[in-house]
Amino acid sequence: MAFGRDLQPTAAIRGNLQFTHSGLVTATYFINPLGYGLRKAGDKHDVKMAHHALINSLPSGSLLLGIQARLNTIDVLTKMVEGVDLDECEDYADEVVASYERVRAISPQTRIYLLTIPVGTANSGISALSRMWRGSTTTIDATAISRADLDAYDEKANEILSRIGGDFDPVPVPAALFQWLWEHYLSRGAAGDPVAPTRVGALDDATAAVFSSAALDEGAQADSNRRVRPSFVPVIKVVQPDYEYRPSYQAMLTPHSFPYAGMRFPGGSEFLNVLEGLGEVTVDWGMRVSTKPADQVLKNNELSLRRLGEQMDQRDQEVSFAQNTLTSKAQMLGEYNQHFEVNGGESEVSFTTVIAIGGPSRDVTMDAVNTLKRRYKRFQVEMTAPLGTQVDLWSMLIPGSPQRRAYDDFAHIVPSDMWAGFVPFITSQIGDDSGPVIGVNLLSGQYEPIHFGIMEAALHDLSASFAVTGELGSGKSYFLKLMAVLVHDMGGQFLAIDRSQVGEWEHFAAAIDNAVVIDLANPTVSLDPLRMFEPRVAGERALDSILPLLDLSPTSGAGAAASNLLTIRGMAEHGIRSLLDLFHVVRRLRDQPGNPEEYADLAARLGTVVERVPVLFDPALKPLRLNAAATVVRSHQLALPTAEELTTPHLYNRLPLTKRLGTALYELVGVAAREAFLTDNGRFGLLVGDEAHHFTQTQVGSAVTSDFSRDGRKHLAAIGLASHDPATDFQGAAHNLIPNRFVFRQRDETLARNSLEWLGVDLEEAPFLLQILREETSPPVGAGRQVPEERRGEMFMRDALNRIGRGKVLGPARIDRAAAITSTPSAPGGTRTAISERQAVR
Repeated sequence: MAFGRDLQPTAAIRGNLQFTHSGLVTATYFINPLGYGLRKAGDKHDVKMAHHALINSLPSGSLLLGIQARLNTIDVLTKMVEGVDLDECEDYADEVVASYERVRAISPQTRIYLLTIPVGTANSGISALSRMWRGSTTTIDATAISRADLDAYDEKANEILSRIGGDFDPVPVPAALFQWLWEHYLSRGAAGDPVAPTRVGALDDATAAVFSSAALDEGAQADSNRRVRPSFVPVIKVVQPDYEYRPSYQAMLTPHSFPYAGMRFPGGSEFLNVLEGLGEVTVDWGMRVSTKPADQVLKNNELSLRRLGEQMDQRDQEVSFAQNTLTSKAQMLGEYNQHFEVNGGESEVSFTTVIAIGGPSRDVTMDAVNTLKRRYKRFQVEMTAPLGTQVDLWSMLIPGSPQRRAYDDFAHIVPSDMWAGFVPFITSQIGDDSGPVIGVNLLSGQYEPIHFGIMEAALHDLSASFAVTGELGSGKSYFLKLMAVLVHDMGGQFLAIDRSQVGEWEHFAAAIDNAVVIDLANPTVSLDPLRMFEPRVAGERALDSILPLLDLSPTSGAGAAASNLLTIRGMAEHGIRSLLDLFHVVRRLRDQPGNPEEYADLAARLGTVVERVPVLFDPALKPLRLNAAATVVRSHQLALPTAEELTTPHLYNRLPLTKRLGTALYELVGVAAREAFLTDNGRFGLLVGDEAHHFTQTQVGSAVTSDFSRDGRKHLAAIGLASHDPATDFQGAAHNLIPNRFVFRQRDETLARNSLEWLGVDLEEAPFLLQILREETSPPVGAGRQVPEERRGEMFMRDALNRIGRGKVLGPARIDRAAAITSTPSAPGGTRTAISERQAVR
């Protein structure tokens, strides 16, 4: 039985520098993993090249770690409130408080990536004989470590990091992390596993006294009733004196063999990705690496070839299979040697991998071990849990642990470019570093919260605009309302265009204080651009609206006449302050002798719409002012053209007046939002449009989309669009400039293919994703073809950093907010009944 304190090599810690009893000094860093997930093969090759540079720059004896850890609920909530004044945003404060229990119930985890590199030795003048007499615990005098010594070690570490480059953004760990890592190893998978310190805290220095003791019982002999015959189960029972009643049962797996024919990259070599999503257990991995330069490898190959030649000469007359074996070895050695001759920048990597599985009981741990072995068999990787070396392999994951025979016994040797294909430092994380939690990550298997910092994006020089696609009932409108209510609760404002017949956005707005609802068919406000906008831009905005409405070209006779009247000079000369004034002026000019016929044509065209469109021509209506926190514009009674009518010239030319009018009013709402939100008023503004083609297919709408996408980050504004078919509706700015993209269930094959391609997925590389989107994303099941609550909100996401993953939208944590966005009125003006679609927590 081993004792934990005997396996802990640390004598002293200064910041991220570790001084071991054997005299070794190491430096440990947090590693920022590179985005991987569902990205294209070209992006994944870039990740491989970054790992290639990493391994060729690491000193021998470096330790790479991937530690599965619980996320601190308080840390999650802290990220939610970054940049938000909770004193001013009481609604959002209530949302954050309500999120506490939900985050705790989900129990999200993450994987912390660490790199430990040797940077020198301490007390190098002490002889080996002296160390033996003094004992391993007295070789380091922690008080004798000077500032100059620390600076020298830091300089050596910085030199190594400089060779690695900045791809992985290494950050020195706090001293408290070493203590946490030890406590985590002792309680791996059992109750009481502490939360990791990820920031520098008060504990900057530490000594060996901070590490608690434990008993490591290999084979869990204490659990066996047989006192004579020992247990041969490859498991370690870890018992801590303070937690005897809840021990940890752990098993160490290591690769016995890799596929003889090699491992395909990408898709077949990332063997550490298999570890995620095991449920009841905690799985950590560690990899100790050593490298040899190409010239040394070539010399060793020459010696090996000479020995093979001698063996072949000795067995030249022997009739056996040995000659064939030696010939095969010589051929492989030749190919290996040629690889290093051709690739001068290569190195040889010797690596030992340990996968540590911990659980609350022996049965749970062994079930996980068998599950992992089955998973690895699909990759043709044979895993073994060797007896007798479990404790030695357990100790390999401890930074600074001295070399043990087991590390060499289970080592594998590959060229560095093949090792780079393992890409150990990768992540499936999606979303932002802070902001409200909109869902959980399903691709990583850890249920990490997905933060979407829509109001913080501008501060990081990123666009906050987003677009959503999916079939009817897949969750598009739910997500749009979720983002709108979050923006409102964080102190922003939004304008939403409601096309639904039942008025679901109007019903939603009823839950928001002082919300304004506008019905364009029964107007209470005016959208007259000459009254809404400042004189310097009012004329241009009016021309953009009325010329298409009247089927006029800006250079035609009547169009030119309107253009001349709506210049700043023309409006001042004729006293034009509204569209009704324009109509009266045109009629007066028509009746004046000697004026051209263009005024008669323009007057006739205006006369056809004056009485029909009070929202533009009624002077009794007050002009729209977007100063409310929430504005909903109902356009359900407007006739709007289809996407095909907007994109087909001959169909567009034959559009009836009602559809031209609907398009003009729809565009005016967007233009009004642009003028209101794209100004530096200190308040975030979100424009929400569920009929994306009306913003992306027309000239004015495309300009509105482009302006929000390009300049929204400068003025604290964003646009949120939704559509069924991104191939036709998300074009131009909506395709190129909107970074945040969400794809909900889409069962139609063509639309599903269009959605994934718009997301950035290469379906030739990953055709299986098409089936996942069509059949395994919030699937309707059962007799009623209903989506179970626990499966609602599933989606694919591409974030502002172009990382692609899969997640689940959760919705608001507040019960009242959740009820507001998940309920739909039964009929316009009738009794409204709430139809609950609340997302399950998990």
